[in-house]
Amino acid sequence: MSSLFAVFGNPILHSKSPQLFRSVFKGMGIDAFYTRIRPQSASDILEVISDLNISGANVTAPFKEELIGLLGSLSPEAKAIGAVNTIVNSHGVLTGYNTDWIGVVQSLTEAGVTVEGSRCLVLGAGGAARAATYGLVRTGAKVFVANRTFEKAQRIALEFGCEAISLDDIGAQGNFDFAVSTLLPEVELPFPNGIPFPILLDASYKPSALSRLAQGQGVKLIGGERWLVHQAVGAFAYYFGEQANQELFAMGLSNALAQSDVSYQFSADIADASQVIAQQTELIISSKGLTKNQLNDILNEEYSKAFKR
Repeated sequence: MSSLFAVFGNPILHSKSPQLFRSVFKGMGIDAFYTRIRPQSASDILEVISDLNISGANVTAPFKEELIGLLGSLSPEAKAIGAVNTIVNSHGVLTGYNTDWIGVVQSLTEAGVTVEGSRCLVLGAGGAARAATYGLVRTGAKVFVANRTFEKAQRIALEFGCEAISLDDIGAQGNFDFAVSTLLPEVELPFPNGIPFPILLDASYKPSALSRLAQGQGVKLIGGERWLVHQAVGAFAYYFGEQANQELFAMGLSNALAQSDVSYQFSADIADASQVIAQQTELIISSKGLTKNQLNDILNEEYSKAFKR
């Protein structure tokens, strides 16, 4: 019987995770389908997984950290990071994992960066920043965490044994071997004395204000798509207990989702996973308790952010 997998987030229609996993499922002959789901909350994610008997799920913003307090079973890495980006459903038992830190370290290593012994900068203080900091410290880097709200950076620094700085003080810290940005794409940073790092790994896989500025100053950019690929490889291993060829994932990146191809369903109208699989649904909206107008607003928001309407 075919299995159902999904990525949860808000917004979510822009996610390329379905293209990646479908490419691997096809290449490895796995009878499964992967879709996108817009939940109403972190707890709603767990309900939808159980209701539709979803075999495995990836989770993106803004739910990664909140899931920590909701899942009874967590991997050591998820506990340490304080964020979940992968959930495995084993006969009704949901376990949370974190593979974002793998995505960070492997993306840098693949690009020829020596992480161990490096001096690096992590920008941001959310779940992705926590994962990046964890992975870099674990691999032997000296990490500086910078965030507009200094207290948030300070909390991460205290937990992982690194240093916290404010975004405004980055220029006073000297040069870094590389930086990892988990900032929102539209966030602009002033670097009056030039960007103090030669390499940038940007979590955004669409051009961001920082990546454009960095490339304009000759900084080498590692796109978020490589992070996406490597964290997906880690998630696959948890789902199936085996490794997948990362290039099968990378091949899926070229399969862009066209607006005309988007099919959607509301969760209240779905009887079981077989309905989603049969219809090859691209987007599911968790609709319990929502009015028709609210659902239309969500749809319009998803289309707008995915296709820049």
